[in-house]
Amino acid sequence: MNWGNRIILAFVLFFGVVFTMVYISMNTEFSLVADNYYEQELAYEDQLTRIRNVNALEEKPEFSIDRTGLKVSLTFPQAVAEKVQEGKVKFYRASGARYDKEMELKLDGSNKFEQDISQFITGAWKIQLSWTDGDKEYYKEIDFVI
Repeated sequence: MNWGNRIILAFVLFFGVVFTMVYISMNTEFSLVADNYYEQELAYEDQLTRIRNVNALEEKPEFSIDRTGLKVSLTFPQAVAEKVQEGKVKFYRASGARYDKEMELKLDGSNKFEQDISQFITGAWKIQLSWTDGDKEYYKEIDFVI
């Protein structure tokens, strides 16, 4: 093989690699942590206040996971559960927004919120728990792995 053919082969290989990288980058899924991240950043002081409100509670909600029955439970102390007016529970998956699930916080008679996680994909998850008692707002994040 002479030097002219080697130069042509080098150009073909180079452009092949470049086009392959462009193709891969165009087909890679990406999603932001939040669509409205700028507004959330501006209101972060309010979020810190919600976190401090949870830390100030004498008894905090407790998290448990049943790996055999594939359920997660949030148990609220009686004093806190009596005051909960409304809230939401968001299951956040960092690897893709399409896996996120959000639902209303509804406590049963024993002050528990339970969620079946058998349909969730395995890996790292974060529960973003927020609620209000009419006077104060509360926010707590819980990391767990399925």
